[in-house]
Amino acid sequence: MERLDAVVMGGGNLGKTLAADMALAGLRVGLYEVREMAPRTLGGVLKDGKLSMSGCQANPKGFRRSGIAQLELVTTDPKEAVEATKILLIAVPATHQERFFSEIIPHLRDGTVVSIHPDNFGSLVLRRMMREMGCDAEVVVGGWHSAPYGTRTGEDGELLCDVRESRQVFDALPSSDADAFEMAVGKLPIFDGASSLERADTVVGVGLENPNPAVHVPGSILNVGAMEVSETEGLFGIPRGRWSMYAHGMSPSVARVQLAFYMEELSIMRALGIRPTVVHPQEQFSSRLSIMAPEYRIPFGICLLHPENWRISGPTSVEHRYFTEDIPIGCVARLELARALGVKTPVIESLVRIGSALCSKDFESEGRTLSKMGLAGMEREEMLSYLRGGLRP
Repeated sequence: MERLDAVVMGGGNLGKTLAADMALAGLRVGLYEVREMAPRTLGGVLKDGKLSMSGCQANPKGFRRSGIAQLELVTTDPKEAVEATKILLIAVPATHQERFFSEIIPHLRDGTVVSIHPDNFGSLVLRRMMREMGCDAEVVVGGWHSAPYGTRTGEDGELLCDVRESRQVFDALPSSDADAFEMAVGKLPIFDGASSLERADTVVGVGLENPNPAVHVPGSILNVGAMEVSETEGLFGIPRGRWSMYAHGMSPSVARVQLAFYMEELSIMRALGIRPTVVHPQEQFSSRLSIMAPEYRIPFGICLLHPENWRISGPTSVEHRYFTEDIPIGCVARLELARALGVKTPVIESLVRIGSALCSKDFESEGRTLSKMGLAGMEREEMLSYLRGGLRP
């Protein structure tokens, strides 16, 4: 019998912040982490179930929630985690989603709601894996275009939430489940005080509205030399480990590539026949915060980038998620969709190929392909029929 209001799957910074935020708001919350990762990511939380949350939590409304959160359940048993609730929040890097999906699928039951933060086309992967694993549970699956926080771990494991996102874009797979998804997840306190909820046009729209690939990938690849040299103490006046793409790598030329990337995203949406929730003006790309500024509504957020703070640091190597997640997941999914729809995306394709060379990877084959998203072989109308109504050819 369910006894918890929600269980968060994933013990990283985002997962712990989601769990702490809900617990501090008075919900009964559980937290799951895979067994081999738990000692490193959770530490003492495994024993006492306590999380400490603070930080400025910058947002236009000045909302803040801090304190010591007590979790009802901390477990490395996926069966225990899934059976303890009707609402599962998946909060792991997209590169780890398939591992977590494989853990929960055998235990899913009718009425479970699975919410993916951020989605990154993960809802498509989950549905495909459910079919392949023979899971016919009647569940609601949906996701969000971005995490609701900018958060990190401070000293002694304290969660430092720097910012709360002002808008959260969502949809379900299929879209016909969106009302049920919003009713179950949209009322959770993770959106309290700051976030407005906006429904996207299909979960492909959710994935394409994630701003990370358009900002992070050009900004990281075009600055990789300076980034790596800065890791030699004293060069450029940037201490080791303190390189910040936003503070040190944003320039007019980089912004032009980010804008070109974004225009290709819009072309993919038009070709599929879906609408964006917002169209960013070209002038926004001249901002040091790029399209992240309207995402968080923090023109004052430049304080986070001040050289004395460097609160948003990284990447500091090609092993950083700006390379290893945003290229194989975000960029490859966009490239695959574009090819299927007959859209030319030379900037995105070039970044995938250069990123593969930089990282000594074959991101095109390793990344989030149409096959992995369960969309291989589908024509445009077949995709829309599946995305909106769940009907497969």
